[in-house]
Amino acid sequence: MWWGVLLFLLSCLVCGRPVAARPASPVVTLESFEDYPQQTFPRRWKARGEQHAAEKIYRIEEQDGNHFLHAHAEDKAIQIGLPYAFAPQAFSRLRWRWRVTQLPRGGDERRAETYDSAAGVYVIFGSSLMPHILKYVWSASVPVGAHIQNPFYWRAKVIVLQSGDLALGQWREETVNFSADYRSVFGAAPDQVLGIGLMTSADSTKSIAEADYDDFLLLPEED
Repeated sequence: MWWGVLLFLLSCLVCGRPVAARPASPVVTLESFEDYPQQTFPRRWKARGEQHAAEKIYRIEEQDGNHFLHAHAEDKAIQIGLPYAFAPQAFSRLRWRWRVTQLPRGGDERRAETYDSAAGVYVIFGSSLMPHILKYVWSASVPVGAHIQNPFYWRAKVIVLQSGDLALGQWREETVNFSADYRSVFGAAPDQVLGIGLMTSADSTKSIAEADYDDFLLLPEED
């Protein structure tokens, strides 16, 4: 629900101090997951409550020498967040890799009763009390390119980057210009970014969702 988003954000700000990004840096690595042992929860990330439950959903795994975050949600939806405050004028783009191995059965972000995503990446802006939120998703059914109003919180928008099972089990790299997307969906320039979040969810559909995440980078505006 919308209050869950706010609690998630507040927990991030309370549990971890945001770091101001340096505009002089051409690229900032937010997270590569390489510094964590296998089968552990990434310590720099904070759960929206239910820390013990989040630790069961999100675990570090390794393949061919590369560490990544694996998420397995069975009838669960718990957000985790990485606090990192910076001005979107310094960095306007976010790049990451993700891979979905199981879609939530019947997931459809357009309806509250089916609001589950196999993989979701949040960018959170502005105030901790009333933030604006962009959520980029790998949807089970909504077409790529769709812009959706979050059914639980009026200041949150959902953008579909991947959909369905055609690329199931394959890593996909995404690069989004969240500043441009913010202007497109909210009609104004973005406020300060407070951090990013992740969620693989399957509670609304009472099913299972499974995904992997890796290599989160901040990039400046393209020349």
